[in-house]
Amino acid sequence: MSTKDTDTRPDRNFDDLAARFARTIYATPRGQLRLMALRADFADLNIALSDASVLDIGGGQGQFSLELAQQGAQVSLCDISAEMLQLARDQFAAQQLPLTVKHCALQDVAAEFPQSFDIVLNHAVLEWLEDPFAALPLLADRVKPGGWLSLMFYNLHGHQFRQLMNGRTHAPQSANPRLRDEGNAPQHPLDPYAIEQALNTLGFHVERWRGIRCVHDHMHQKIRDRIGQDAVNKADLEFGTLEPYRQFGRYVHFLARKER
Repeated sequence: MSTKDTDTRPDRNFDDLAARFARTIYATPRGQLRLMALRADFADLNIALSDASVLDIGGGQGQFSLELAQQGAQVSLCDISAEMLQLARDQFAAQQLPLTVKHCALQDVAAEFPQSFDIVLNHAVLEWLEDPFAALPLLADRVKPGGWLSLMFYNLHGHQFRQLMNGRTHAPQSANPRLRDEGNAPQHPLDPYAIEQALNTLGFHVERWRGIRCVHDHMHQKIRDRIGQDAVNKADLEFGTLEPYRQFGRYVHFLARKER
C-alpha cells in the first residue's frame, strides 16, 4: 500500500532547517506539548526503560530519546541530516550520556543496525517519505518480539479539519502551496486507520492511540492566551486519548507492541 501521488518528492533532509527547528519548534509550546504527550504514553503503559535498547530512526536532535537515556535506556540514533546528528551528539554529551550515532537513511537502517531493539522510535518521519508505507516493514524488523514501536506521524484527519477551518474547502487534503514549495509542509498526511491496519499485518497491536495537538491547534490564539498554556496542555493531554477528539490531532502517536 502506498500514498504516492502525482506530486511525489524525495525523502526530506533537514540539514537546512536544523537550527531553525531547535529554535522555532522544540522550544515552542507545540514542541513541549509533543514531548509531554510522549512522556505520558510511555508512563501510562509502564514501558521499562532501565537498560532498554532504543533505536531512534530519523531521530534528528534526539529530544525524546535523550529523556529515555536519562532514565537508563541505551540509545542508538540515525538520521539523514548530519546537522541534526551533531545537535543530538551535543545534547547527549552535555548530559554525559552515551549515544551511538549513524548517518544513514531509514531505508539503510537494517545494514547499519542489524540487531533488534526493545524500543524503536520513529517520530515525524513517515509523512516526509516518498513512500511511507514501504517504511513500516523496515521499522517492524528492528523491533524485538514483545518490544515496542513508538510511531508518530502527521494525521490526515487533523490536517483536513485544519485546512477546512482555514477556508480551504476546495482542497482540504492538499498542503498549503507556499509551505509545500518551501519544503516545510509534510507531503503525505497519513490515515491512522490505514497505518494501524498495516501494523496489525506486521504482527503489532496498537496499545495506545493518541492525537497530539487535538485541542491546541484548533483553539484560537486569543483564547489560548486567555486561559493559559497549562490549561490548554491539560485539555489536549486529556482529550487526546478519547474518541472522537483524538481524530483531530495534528499528529498521531501509536505505541504498538510486537506480538510475533
